[in-house]
Amino acid sequence: MSTGFFKKRAVRERWRGVTRWWLPLFAVLAVSCGREKGAGTVSPPEELSPLETVRSLEAANSRLDVSLADTRAYPREIRSILSRGSVIFAMTAADQKPFFYQEETTGELIGLDVEIAYEIANRLGVRAVFNRDAASFDGVVTKVVNKEADIALSKLSRTMRRAELVRYTKPYIVFRQALLVNRLEFAKIGPEDQLPGYIKNFQGSLGVIKNSSYENYAAVNFPAAAIEAFDTWGETVDALFAGKVLAVYRDEGEILIVNAIRKDAAMLMKTVFINDQQDPIAMAVNADAPFLQEWLNVFLEEYLPQKPEEFITARIVRRHFGAGAP
Repeated sequence: MSTGFFKKRAVRERWRGVTRWWLPLFAVLAVSCGREKGAGTVSPPEELSPLETVRSLEAANSRLDVSLADTRAYPREIRSILSRGSVIFAMTAADQKPFFYQEETTGELIGLDVEIAYEIANRLGVRAVFNRDAASFDGVVTKVVNKEADIALSKLSRTMRRAELVRYTKPYIVFRQALLVNRLEFAKIGPEDQLPGYIKNFQGSLGVIKNSSYENYAAVNFPAAAIEAFDTWGETVDALFAGKVLAVYRDEGEILIVNAIRKDAAMLMKTVFINDQQDPIAMAVNADAPFLQEWLNVFLEEYLPQKPEEFITARIVRRHFGAGAP
């Protein structure tokens, strides 16, 4: 008999068992159950490099049989993905290492978000497609709003303003917010031991990325600051080291990365972690895609406990920036 027969028989058996308790959600979960046995999600060994990990997942994705005879049982947004045979992920055009970036020697797209994307696509049983046309994080949200992408997976901060436009999943990583302060510039204001008190009523120049969540966070959390928005994080950091801004504001991961790649950072800069301010990173889908949102939440509930060490901030930085990272 054909493999198609056994796939259809397996789906019918699951349908009879699940319809007795939750028919609507089954239509979503069946995507994972029905494809998991045939395609399999590759969970690469921990010792694999970021490039090797993505290559392994991509190879599994390329081997999938994306044909599906009948999608009528599925909710509209799931049916659209299955019928197309691909799930489209929106990411910014600019690399956001270690979440998604081009590997230096091969140019291949790798990173934590890329690994998650392939895991999702493999469990859905469809191809992973990456749309990197968005010029900003807000642009990634717009891609989902306009249905140019199914899922925004782009180190996307979960904010109230964006939640008015899209449906967010549960966070897959939660950062502390942080500042990196220019020690020489702050010395003009006062001794360094006064910095914690100064942060509470920050009045200096504060660098952020334009059209990012931190531009909004800064306006709320540091209303007296002179906020200066730059097109890229690289420009923002350069302005800090040049003394053009007193501090820069972003998540703890990005601050650790600056400390890792700028050897003069420890001497010239002071890191300040804001323990009571968090930055939850999550995926987003169109407001009309509640079943896809729920499927992704179920996916995260299964996936995250399997790899808890993969989502520790310091380990993420070391894995993608080398053993010398903090």
